[in-house]
Amino acid sequence: MPQVPFGTQSYTHDSRPLSAQRMVNTYLEPAPPAAKTPAAVVPSFGIKDYLAIGTGPMRGGLRVNTLIYVVSGTKLYRINGSTVTLLGNVPGTGPVFMDSDGSQVLITVNGPSYLYDGANVSTVADVDFPGAEWTTFLDGYAIIGPGDGRVYVNHTPFDFSAWDALDFASAEASPDDIVVGITDHREVFLFGRDSTEVWYDSGDVAFPLTRTASGYMEIGCVSKYGPAKIDNSIFFPASDGTIRRVNGYTPVRISTTAIEQAITKFASQECVGQTWIENGHSMYGLTYDEGTFVYDISTQLWHERQSYLKTNWRAAFVIRGDNVTLVGDRLSNRLGILTGDTFTEWDQPMVSSATSPAIAQGNDPIAHSSLELLFDNGVGTTTGQGSDPKVMLDWSDDGGRTWSNEIWRSLGKAGEFNRAARWNRLGQSRDRVYRMKISDPVRRTLIMALLNDQA
Repeated sequence: MPQVPFGTQSYTHDSRPLSAQRMVNTYLEPAPPAAKTPAAVVPSFGIKDYLAIGTGPMRGGLRVNTLIYVVSGTKLYRINGSTVTLLGNVPGTGPVFMDSDGSQVLITVNGPSYLYDGANVSTVADVDFPGAEWTTFLDGYAIIGPGDGRVYVNHTPFDFSAWDALDFASAEASPDDIVVGITDHREVFLFGRDSTEVWYDSGDVAFPLTRTASGYMEIGCVSKYGPAKIDNSIFFPASDGTIRRVNGYTPVRISTTAIEQAITKFASQECVGQTWIENGHSMYGLTYDEGTFVYDISTQLWHERQSYLKTNWRAAFVIRGDNVTLVGDRLSNRLGILTGDTFTEWDQPMVSSATSPAIAQGNDPIAHSSLELLFDNGVGTTTGQGSDPKVMLDWSDDGGRTWSNEIWRSLGKAGEFNRAARWNRLGQSRDRVYRMKISDPVRRTLIMALLNDQA
């Protein structure tokens, strides 16, 4: 029986007959040499509940050496192991930028900014402080942008409280508002709306930042929260509707046509970029109001994350803590741990699904006598939901526009390792896609899918 390459990536094209593929809370895992299948469909990591912090929602997080700082609701907290300490007030709503020099923590909230100096949290009250839409750090300087196309630095290195109204610079190569700055390899990438400049610390007494001669990209960034770093590079949502990775000073397109078609339809281009690693896969995720798209750098394939009854992923931030990956919940005051041993998100179901590419042979009808899905079976829980886990299958013969009724099969109770999920007498079609879905809190690795296409 031929194998069906179940789950490749999310690539739902506007022209559905071209592609109706989706992978939600699943992604492709290349198999080792001589394995029975070239790749398996594995579940995304779940989120195990860890700590309740403040009143929520979570707005930002930062690791400084061994300590974790988070903004929950209107308060700043420090986390040391499982000990949570309230530090002070951070008024406002929505995401925040946080940066540190190792002892101070600067938090910007769309203009007003707040400084934790190691003892207290206070408003940055210097009359020369211009307000900050974003912040990044380099060589003792807090680099900020007030949203007017200028870039400021603190007057004295390692003192975030003292500012000078004349310590600023503007984009030089092209007149362009600066959306956000991010530091990488001791250079500051200043993303404008239509262009990007790269600056470095030249040590100039008048103003320490100087533009790198060759550091210029004729493309900008559409969201100040979008850029993020991983895999020794910067990833960002570009001004031309693509998603790009910075290679040297070259913005390399990594998005697919289908991803770009989806993003273009979103009401707002504002998004939050996050990076993390799970099972050796380096991930860059972009969360919009309408959805969350994740680029798997190791396979260069896209998938989606979606929390229960939501259109997108509920993670407000993802940061690496003490041998764990911490996730803040933008819907509550919960801090969780991203882990492959959990198949829920803060005790809410995590629904995983994967849609196959179209099964076609020109325009000739194909008999679908049976479909067999081989999972990592026999992994049911001992009690409660998941003690008899199920997998759902449905299909579409019109490119994913309409779907059949759902048909369920058992994944096998605990210890039933030889259980196979098999569907018989599935009719015939000229162009069919299958979709599987699992919501039980059990491991749901799809090893292979086998189609009997003999009448």
